[in-house]
Amino acid sequence: MQLQNLSQLKQFLSTYLADTDVGQDEATIQKFINSTNADQRAHVISEARQYLTQSTSIVEDLGMETNRWFDAADEARQWLENIVKLLDSNASAGVIVKDSNGAVLQEGDAVTVIKDLKVKGGSNDLKRGTLIKKIHLVDDPDIIECNIGGGTLVLKTCFLKKA
Repeated sequence: MQLQNLSQLKQFLSTYLADTDVGQDEATIQKFINSTNADQRAHVISEARQYLTQSTSIVEDLGMETNRWFDAADEARQWLENIVKLLDSNASAGVIVKDSNGAVLQEGDAVTVIKDLKVKGGSNDLKRGTLIKKIHLVDDPDIIECNIGGGTLVLKTCFLKKA
């Protein structure tokens, strides 16, 4: 086996997915997301993607770490791709984004700017009291993305309050 250099990914697989049913993968991955930070999740996803590009035997070895036995090499690769997809889709769900007052922000919320902000690379500034609708959450709990005037801006949540 060539798994000696797999630190985070091997630990994730053996701790969370070993001896569980394939049907429980989604719930198990949600437990992992709730109990780890964004850096650990990103590292696991990165390692898994790296090994998806390598030989199929390595992916089968990863399956054996979790006591999963596959009939075909493509089945093992599909299993790991599903794990990565579940980690990616649930990664932002584990991030809690709060405004300057501590109110939890959700995808699509409206926020108000609490301080005049200079926009880098733009001629206009954001004035205090500007209402921003339909925010987009990213993996970082300290920033959000929004569309203003046809362009996308990244704003720090410490300058925003929920509308």
